[in-house]
Amino acid sequence: MMRDHGNLQKHLNANKAQQFLIDRFHRQIVALVRQTAVTHVLDSGCGEGFVLDYFRQSGLKVATVGADLRMEALHWAKANLLPDLKGTVADIHRLPFPDNSFPLVMSLEVLEHIPDSSLGLRELLRVSSQYVLLSVPHEPFFRGANFLRGKHLSRWGNDPEHLHNYNGRAFRQLVSSQATVIAHRFTFPWQIILAEN
Repeated sequence: MMRDHGNLQKHLNANKAQQFLIDRFHRQIVALVRQTAVTHVLDSGCGEGFVLDYFRQSGLKVATVGADLRMEALHWAKANLLPDLKGTVADIHRLPFPDNSFPLVMSLEVLEHIPDSSLGLRELLRVSSQYVLLSVPHEPFFRGANFLRGKHLSRWGNDPEHLHNYNGRAFRQLVSSQATVIAHRFTFPWQIILAEN
């Protein structure tokens, strides 16, 4: 049975409003990747590959590599969306790539899940030669939306997998402490930062 939270549930949920929000989020990601004009991308924390599949659907021509801590997520991606996925099992705290391996490193909806977001960001920047593209839930709006639709009520709407909650200022401070923020966008209930190494 599918859990009521997590990346797979989020993308496979049939709720039309949720699908609209996710599609709008994906369009923002594609627009920012196009802005960088890179041709090679690492998606660290790619999960089941939904964003990389959206790249394909939108005609974005970039070579992609996916990395995720969960082998089962990479298997699901290959079996259901991306049969040619170049994927590797990797911990965001210790990515198995040399310095400056990718012109763009993405990590979408990941930093709020890991114990040390600052260390994770430092590792993303290490393997990036130019840009990082990051997103986290925009708090308190993400929790509020969950609560209003009856999700995670005992946790006041906070996803049980989220170790950190970032409002706009806190997220920008986290990223700007290590990189130069180029764009900070909000697409309810998420926020996205494109930064330069």
